[in-house]
Amino acid sequence: MFDLVADYYNRSRPDYAPGIFDALEDVPGGLHRVLVADVGAGTGIASRQLLERGAKVIALDVAQEMLRQARESTPSPACILSDGNVLPLRSHSVQFVCFAQAWHWFDPLRAASEVFRVLAPGGRWAAWWSHAHADGEVWFDAYQDLMEKTCAVYLRRNPDAGSHSWSVEPIAATGLFGEGHKVIVPWIRHVSCEQWLVEERSEQCVEALDSASRAGLLDGVGAIINNQFPHHEMEVPYRTHMWIAQPA
Repeated sequence: MFDLVADYYNRSRPDYAPGIFDALEDVPGGLHRVLVADVGAGTGIASRQLLERGAKVIALDVAQEMLRQARESTPSPACILSDGNVLPLRSHSVQFVCFAQAWHWFDPLRAASEVFRVLAPGGRWAAWWSHAHADGEVWFDAYQDLMEKTCAVYLRRNPDAGSHSWSVEPIAATGLFGEGHKVIVPWIRHVSCEQWLVEERSEQCVEALDSASRAGLLDGVGAIINNQFPHHEMEVPYRTHMWIAQPA
């Protein structure tokens, strides 16, 4: 299903806040020359930023078109078409495994077991998600209400981003990893209204709609954001929530 939205994804998804990678640099070993498996790499956003920090990167994704986009924009990482629940990597072969906006797509027990297997001694697991954090602003509440009304599986953006499965609890519950720790990075996203709508088109819950419902939803979201941002340039507060853990 990701292949169907790869182009929208590549054109609209933002880079991750530098503070995320600063936090990863703060742990022993940092990122320089570290071999990283970027699982669920998509179009390679995290892979590119990890390479900029001096890491060596293997990008893995189940969607061929996503990886093609990653290779076109970032020729440096090795790209492997793979299910993250069954990693095609040798045991104890990588120092860091990350899931950027991706951990919730995997079976937590199977994926945790695979991460545990491929990590070298002292290695780390990390997962993070970026969410708009504008709850209470009239336009944002109206936007979320419309998304919930139209998309049955839409998960309303929780300002704490920790009350559902997008957290460290599933991997900690396996007993394979320690409790880990959480990092919250606030940032401001500058994005055009047009790009915001392209990103909505990349969402799986939007792709699942019939064409008429999808068009109606995008028209509705467009009306909300263009009314709020008449110059068509948005400034939206975001927070990225990240969990880092090591094998127990």
